[in-house]
Amino acid sequence: MLRKEEELGNIREIAVCRDAPQISHLFFADDSIVFCRATVDEGRRVLRVLEEYEAKSGQQLNKEKTSLFFSKNTKSEVQDQVKQIFGAQVIQHHEKYLGLPPLVGKGKRKAFNRIKDQVGRKIAGWKGRLLSSAGREILIMAVA
Repeated sequence: MLRKEEELGNIREIAVCRDAPQISHLFFADDSIVFCRATVDEGRRVLRVLEEYEAKSGQQLNKEKTSLFFSKNTKSEVQDQVKQIFGAQVIQHHEKYLGLPPLVGKGKRKAFNRIKDQVGRKIAGWKGRLLSSAGREILIMAVA
């Protein structure tokens, strides 16, 4: 349904960085991330797709877990209007999604050092020295 709206030109895809392919959505298990322009019209179209999905599938969007994120260039009036359409809260830069920061920006080392430290502590706590080199490699891949 989202692709159909894209093809009709009702929802425009975005590129998350220069030279990246354009995307409109990502699905992971029971989570969905939908990307679109921050306009009232596109917000209504996305909401209409979600409502149609609810009606056809019998599944419901959990409004309490629904979050919005806007670029710093989005005017506050537009943010307020889109927020009102979805009835959702706006997430900030410092919050996390699935344990990762939703935005990394230029500070990639700072953003991911915490994860690197956590993995290092887990591996050190697991008697990793008793494993063979291949065993340690598998352990690292499984934890990371």
